Amino acid sequence: MNVDKVFSVGGSVVRENLENLEKLAESFEQEEQTVVVTGAGDLSDHVEAVRYDSNNGEQDLVGIKATRLNAKTLGTAMGSYPTVPETLDELREAVSSGQDVVMGGLTPGYSTDAVAATVAEVLDSDLYIATTIDGVYDPHPENPDAERLEEVTVEKLMELVGDDHRPGSYELIDSTALNLIKRSEIPTKIFEGGLDNISDPEGAKGTEIVTE
Repeated sequence: MNVDKVFSVGGSVVRENLENLEKLAESFEQEEQTVVVTGAGDLSDHVEAVRYDSNNGEQDLVGIKATRLNAKTLGTAMGSYPTVPETLDELREAVSSGQDVVMGGLTPGYSTDAVAATVAEVLDSDLYIATTIDGVYDPHPENPDAERLEEVTVEKLMELVGDDHRPGSYELIDSTALNLIKRSEIPTKIFEGGLDNISDPEGAKGTEIVTE
């Protein structure tokens, strides 16, 4: 089973476009079948609210519920497969319909990017990570000397992002997602999640992750 494109979309992209949701939905209308994996965005405040009253697993479960709300919202606007898959078996069933699929988190301990990388691995797809910046910078983009990298190796990106696995802490991409990208040599691009860029992710300015 193959899908050409899997998008990892920060929840902020969905939340910031709620008043413009139809246009966001239209931007995902690709020529090929796609799967979109959404994050929690500012709904991650719910995770913060229980930070000191629960363990990491329970916090992740709260976050997963938030991602699925964003997924259902976007999926409804897209007219995609009507159910938000909650397992890989449900994902396969949804993809077999031929419709686009929008989903959120799957299991505790996995960021949105890690879920999207898992989906891309299972479906033998290219992975597009839509985030708030237009690629990977070295050093940090707040540094005036920072330059955007046209491409970056998994190893270099590991150094840049560190290894923070706390729920809600993934700022760019986490090591779990990178390990999945590396082991299956998933073609991956990080780019800014504007509507024009989502409509044409291949042509968008960004950073390619090199796995060889």
